[in-house]
Amino acid sequence: MKKRYLYALLFAVPGFFISLVISFAVFGVTAGFLWLYVFGDNPWPAVTEKVLPVLLAGTFLSLWVVLIAAGFNVGKRLEVEPGLNKQHLIISAALTLAPVLFIVLHQFSVGNLAPKTDSLLCSDFCREKGYPASGLPPKNTAVRECICYDSGQEALRVPLDSIISGN
Repeated sequence: MKKRYLYALLFAVPGFFISLVISFAVFGVTAGFLWLYVFGDNPWPAVTEKVLPVLLAGTFLSLWVVLIAAGFNVGKRLEVEPGLNKQHLIISAALTLAPVLFIVLHQFSVGNLAPKTDSLLCSDFCREKGYPASGLPPKNTAVRECICYDSGQEALRVPLDSIISGN
């Protein structure tokens, strides 16, 4: 296999995850900018539902293609040297693992991979019961209760342990 193709692959694998992280960051910054400075809490135009996903996909694909092309060019320049540089393989593996680890840690921190936090359990419980708001007592009280609110007033107070156990 020619080095140009090997290096395109060495850049493509970590480039996929790096492009994914960067494209979601660009998507988030763009949506945040539109929310804060353009549309606010008012209804957004329907075109944003089409433009934002296209921005996400376009950013991802263009970054990924640029990284693959960069790998192809690097490999083309290195074809005159015999053998494969093992350090480049290690760097590629590290650059693949770093964004994957970042994605896993992010998903763990938002609760998609970890057990739900007390506040999320309480929020879900109150929403199931039809209450619009929920809260927890201050942490320094060591009281583990879920408080559901209706019209700004306390409507229901339940121990968190009973929510966790499903009683």
